[in-house]
Amino acid sequence: MPSSFPITATIIDSVGVRPFEALGLKRLVAADQFFWLDISAADGATWADLLTDLNLEDPDVSWVQRFGQAGRMVISKDGLRAVTWLGDATTSLIEVHVLCTRRWLLTVSKGAPAALDEARQRFAERAPKLEKSSYQAAATLLQLLLGTLGNAVSDLDSRIESLRDQLEREPGALDLPTLKKRLQRLHAVWAAFDRYASAVRLAIVGVEAVPGMDARGAAELNDYAERVEDIEHRIRDRLRWGSDILQDYATAIAQRQGEQISRLTIVSLIFLPITFFTGFFGMNFAWLNEVVGSASAFFVLGVVLPALSVLLTLAWLRRRGLV
Repeated sequence: MPSSFPITATIIDSVGVRPFEALGLKRLVAADQFFWLDISAADGATWADLLTDLNLEDPDVSWVQRFGQAGRMVISKDGLRAVTWLGDATTSLIEVHVLCTRRWLLTVSKGAPAALDEARQRFAERAPKLEKSSYQAAATLLQLLLGTLGNAVSDLDSRIESLRDQLEREPGALDLPTLKKRLQRLHAVWAAFDRYASAVRLAIVGVEAVPGMDARGAAELNDYAERVEDIEHRIRDRLRWGSDILQDYATAIAQRQGEQISRLTIVSLIFLPITFFTGFFGMNFAWLNEVVGSASAFFVLGVVLPALSVLLTLAWLRRRGLV
């Protein structure tokens, strides 16, 4: 987690994207003009003082600062509340708390502020129309956050493809412990996002009947639910692909080990007759010493016989198609 920045706050509205200013925020609140306040903070930083002008109640202030929550979404007549994630350049997930009322939109995260640069700019371009519907604005923001996850999944695709190529070229070069660790991390991400997808589907049920909900907001929220389900399916597919790569890797290693054992077996068969002759003629019997005591006996039994046995064994193995 980067720690070079303590707190970075940005205001996004129809005017554009600009750094946080307390007086500017007060004017926006007083003018009843819809805006998005984005807060990114490093570990250990507190930003409760930035929220005083939003007139948040203490439970809400505590909620937006409590990280490590499960993914969830709640839609009511008072607005929208969600715990979701965004993906950064390193394809890691950053938890984001989203709180939307009829007057403003708030996001709080612990991550690099640059991760949302593109989302801020796109939201500012759409702000003149989004400020007419707070639910549509919240759904649009959630879709922009989801887009960063889509980019992370696309980057994951390239990594999986690279692993497949490496598995085909040199399977022994793969780092099995690292691969298992990444697969476990991906499984944890999928499990968390699967629970979040279920929460989104439940929150969207009958969303058109929520008091104050407009047609545009309901349509965007339904579209967001479909996109969440698509991302969940994509992550699940990548998890399956990773499991297939791990299985293919184990199969390739087992095949290589089997080939090595086969080579060792063939080598043992070639030299097995020599081992037998060595053991037989190495026995210290007096009559044997007398029989093989001459130079001719040594040449026949110590040179010709071992060489002939190797040649005959090779010929037999070749005839059987083993070499």
